[in-house]
Amino acid sequence: MKSKIMLIVLLTAILGITSTFAQDLPVDHEAAGINVVVPDTWIFKADQDNGKYWEPFTDIFGDGTVLVGANTYPENEAGMNMKVAFVDPASGEVEEYWAFYTDAGEPWTGPFNEKRTDGNPARVAADRTPGGTRYIVGMESTPYLYDEFNTEDRWWQDYAYDDRVGTVQIFNKTADGPVPITNAFDPIYQSGGPAGAQNGSQMRYGGELRFLSNGNILTVVEDQTKNIVTSGNGAIATIFNGETGEVIKAPFNAAGDEGAHSIWSNVAAFNGGFCVRSEAIFTVYDNDGNMQYFFNQQDIGITVADTGRGDGSRICSNIGANYVYFAGKDSASDMVVARFDAVNSTGPDDIQGFAEIFANEETYLGSEFAFDRAEIACDDAGNFCVVYEADAALTSSEQVVARIFDSNMEPVTPSFYAFQNHDGWEGDILGINTHEPNVAMNNQIIAISADGIFWDDELNDLTPAEQALVIVLESPFAEDTSVQQWDLY
Repeated sequence: MKSKIMLIVLLTAILGITSTFAQDLPVDHEAAGINVVVPDTWIFKADQDNGKYWEPFTDIFGDGTVLVGANTYPENEAGMNMKVAFVDPASGEVEEYWAFYTDAGEPWTGPFNEKRTDGNPARVAADRTPGGTRYIVGMESTPYLYDEFNTEDRWWQDYAYDDRVGTVQIFNKTADGPVPITNAFDPIYQSGGPAGAQNGSQMRYGGELRFLSNGNILTVVEDQTKNIVTSGNGAIATIFNGETGEVIKAPFNAAGDEGAHSIWSNVAAFNGGFCVRSEAIFTVYDNDGNMQYFFNQQDIGITVADTGRGDGSRICSNIGANYVYFAGKDSASDMVVARFDAVNSTGPDDIQGFAEIFANEETYLGSEFAFDRAEIACDDAGNFCVVYEADAALTSSEQVVARIFDSNMEPVTPSFYAFQNHDGWEGDILGINTHEPNVAMNNQIIAISADGIFWDDELNDLTPAEQALVIVLESPFAEDTSVQQWDLY
C-alpha cells in the first residue's frame, strides 16, 4: 500500500500539483462536515449477483420519505422484476414492495420481461409537492403476455405489441402499503392512444419519469418503433393527471427540433415546467407541454463532451427551482457542472444565468484521474449535489464520490466518499466498489443510491455483485431553509 501511495505522490509531483496528496483524496462524511441520517442500507437483497444494468433510481416524496426503485429477481423464478423501497429518514426503517400490481390489485411477483432478463434499469418518481405521497414506477417489460395485466384485452385494442414496452403504473403510498391509482399501462400506445404496431422494436428506458410542479406526471420513453418519429428513435413525452392517470397531453416528440434522438434519463422538472435533453438538444416546456424554446448545448458554450444519449451525463432541477443543471465529464475526463435559468430564458440567443464550473478539485484537473457517470440533484434554492464515479487511479478501486455546492456554485464540501462502505488508499482494501450512482435532494436531505459490492456485517463478508445500496445525508443547507417537514428529525 505504501508503494502505491508513493507512486501517486510521484505522479502528482510530475504533473506540477503543489498541494499534498493526502489533502486531495476524497474524505469521509465526518471530514466533509456531512451528517449521516440513514447509514448505508442494502436494499432488495439477493444471494447472487444481480443483473448488470439493475442500478437503482432515487427520489424524495413531499412528505420527506425517500423512494428507491430497482430491478430485482422474481420470487422463486428466473427472470427480472422490480421492487420499490420507502426509506423513513427519521427512523431509518425501510419498507420494500413489489413495484407493479395486477389489474386485480395484487403485487406481481413473477417475471415481468420475457424479452430481456438482464434488462435496462427501472425508473421511479415521487410527488414532491408538500405532503405528497403519490409515485410512479416504470420498467421495460412485456405485460401484454400475462393475463393478470390484460383484462378486457386492453393491450390489443389499438396497437400490436411484440417486444419490450416502457410500462408505467401510478400508486399512492399509504400506511398500509402501495395502493394502485391506475393499472399498469403503456404511456405511449395505451388504449385510445396512437395506433400502430411494434414490429420487433423496443420502447425503452431510455427516458425518465417526473412529477411536475403542478402535481401532474411526465413520462419520457425512448421509442424505437418509428410510429411517431418516423425517421428514427424518438424521446416521446406524455403528460398525465397525477391524481387519475388521465392523459393531459397526448404523446409527442420531446425534441424541439422535431428530429430523431436517443435519450438516457436527462429529464428535469423545474418551477412551472420541464426540460428534456435528447442527445445535445435541450428543450424547455411549461407544465402543460407547450414548448418555450430549445437550444444545442454546444451553442451556449457547455464543455460537457457527451453529445449522445447521455449514459454518463445528467440534467436535474427541482419543482421549486428556476435553474436546470447539467453534469458530465469534459474532453479531459474532468467533471463539469453547467446551469441555466430555465424560467427566465427565452431562446438560444437569450439564455439567462448560464455558468459552468469544475465539480472535482482543481488539483485533479488534467491529471491521470478520470471521472465518469455523473448524477446531480438540487434543492429549491439551487444548492446542488453532484455524484460520480472516481476511477481506481484515485481511490484504489472504482468508488462513488460526491461534492456539494451552494446556489452560487461555490463548493461547501471537498470531494467525499458517498457511502460509508468504501475502499481507499488508507486502511484495508476489502474489494468494495460502487458505481452507477443516482441522487435525489430536497431542502432537508440528500439520498444517494448505487450498485456494486460492499461489506455486510450480517454476512460478515462482501455482498454479491451489483447489489443496491442507499444512504441518506443531512443537507448542509437544512438550517437555512423554511422546512415544513424538519420536525421529522
